[in-house]
Amino acid sequence: MTRPIEHIATVVRAGDGVVEVELTAQSACASCHARMACGMGESTRKRIEIATPEAPSFTAGERVTVSVERNMGMTAVLWAYVVPFVVLLGALVAASLAGWSDGAAALAAVGGIALYYGTLYLLRERLEKKIHFKIHKQ
Repeated sequence: MTRPIEHIATVVRAGDGVVEVELTAQSACASCHARMACGMGESTRKRIEIATPEAPSFTAGERVTVSVERNMGMTAVLWAYVVPFVVLLGALVAASLAGWSDGAAALAAVGGIALYYGTLYLLRERLEKKIHFKIHKQ
């Protein structure tokens, strides 16, 4: 079994079955080839909410470890970066083959991406159920 992707975090708030944590990029993140995929590449801090029935046992300011299985991380990369790239190229090529002008083909590609991300937004609750973050006390 592969090791999960882990980050040290600080609890911002806890309650109602949800723990909000602030992740801090570690020194190892700077050399990680996947740092942009997990979202730690563009900033040193990131806030996420983790649904857990153990939320009342966490307190603000507490240091915790947040983890996600590696295959879930790759699934997120697939939906966030790979599939949109395929949609963009597919729409661009289809519009070009249909004889549309370059400008119209580019607008069709951008429209395809907007439709894709709009669909992802509408399905966000379903996707949240597939990618599970785990939180552990240190």
